[in-house]
Amino acid sequence: MKLMKTLIAGAISLAVIPAMAYEAGDIMVKAGVINVSPKSDSGVDGVEVKDDTQLAIAMTYMVTDKVGIEVLGATPFEHDIEVNGTKAGSTKHLPPTVSAQYYPLEPSSAIQPYVGLGINHTFFFDEELGGADMHLGKSWGLAYSAGCDYNFDDKLMAGIAIYKMDIDAEIGDSGTDVEIDPTAIMITGGYKF
Repeated sequence: MKLMKTLIAGAISLAVIPAMAYEAGDIMVKAGVINVSPKSDSGVDGVEVKDDTQLAIAMTYMVTDKVGIEVLGATPFEHDIEVNGTKAGSTKHLPPTVSAQYYPLEPSSAIQPYVGLGINHTFFFDEELGGADMHLGKSWGLAYSAGCDYNFDDKLMAGIAIYKMDIDAEIGDSGTDVEIDPTAIMITGGYKF
């Protein structure tokens, strides 16, 4: 009888502990804010592209218990362009990014760090420089990331991630590239389906 009571108590205890495992087929949707900070040296003398913060959304599909595919998006970023310290124009852009992510810890861990490698495609619009329309070409480049999720239970999570993206855009047909190459930091809350 005592053994039966112990087994029942143990089963009840296990039933109330949330399962936080990452499993193949899980879908995680995260939303929050992301700051994109272009590198200070654009590759063009005297030209600097300023940073901007926007809303972000990321969706990750777990291919296995430790490997996921993430699609990262955001509302359009608007960057001021300075020439020799004076605002000379601005541009807007969208940088959707697709990455493969690796989660090294056991899938049942509440803390889930990860690293990622992916492809970024950036397209620019509403460009102005010195009051005139200016065209910046589209950019394809690698994206590197590292982050960490904290799982409150089997569904709710919070996370922080940092991305380094290779974004080089040609100014019109000049043959001159502006090297934006930003670092992006994202803070999110999320839900696992």
